[in-house]
Order: sequence, then structure tokens, then C-alpha cells
Amino acid sequence: MGITIKSKNCSIDLGYGGFMVLRTTVAKLTAPDIYEHYKDLEKGIMLFDTEKRKAFFNDYDAKIQQLSEKYHGEKDGILDFLYASDCSGEMDLEHCKSIYEIIKDYDDDICYGYCGRPDCAMFKDFKLVVKDCIDNNCSMEWF
Repeated sequence: MGITIKSKNCSIDLGYGGFMVLRTTVAKLTAPDIYEHYKDLEKGIMLFDTEKRKAFFNDYDAKIQQLSEKYHGEKDGILDFLYASDCSGEMDLEHCKSIYEIIKDYDDDICYGYCGRPDCAMFKDFKLVVKDCIDNNCSMEWF
């Protein structure tokens, strides 16, 4: 079970782990403090004590707001992408533009999708999905 990220004319398939790595890469490309904060999300996932978990996420969410304010809202499109639901989400045209601005000059050879498949999703494929949204004035969705 995994996720499909799609635009009007393109789609990629990846597992939840691959999606996490993809979003971590986007965070890293955005800003060092956003990247470090995004990586800290893993700490909260491993907290099983209800009160500690609640306190962690209250602090974590407050830091997201501080990051938004630090960048005067200019990184909000990226923050929305990073913290949208893993299971299903949608980024409108403006979000896609802000994501593309961050990722357009980057590529790597990491397999974000299913390695055994001939259409294994790579970063360049994700860029194609985002760019297709911009070119066709549509939203990017995943489910």
C-alpha cells in the first residue's frame, strides 16, 4: 500500500517511506532550520506516552508558526506541503508554484518509489508532476 501523486497528465507511485524521504528532501532544499525542524518530527512519532506526545506536538506546532513568521509567510506553501496528511492531500496552483521554485534546479539519483518497478519514482518525476500542475493550472493530489 502506498501513495499516488498526480497532476493532470502525470503521476508517480511511492510508499509512505518514500514520501517521507521526498518531503525531507524538499525541506532540506527550503532552508536549514525548516529541514532540522522537519527531521525532528520523527522524535514525536516515537513518543507513546500521551501527555509527552501532546506536549511535544504543541511545541512542535508552535515552532512551525515561528518559522512561518520568520520567513514572513514566504515559506508557507512549503510548510503546508510538508505537514499535509500522508494519506491524502491536495496542493493548489500557488502551492505548486512555491514548491517548484524550491525544487526546480535540484535532482538526485534516489529511488523514492518502488525500486523493483521500471517506473520507479525519482525526484525528476516529482518535478514533472509539480511542473505539469503549473503548466495546466491544476492541483497536485495524492491518495
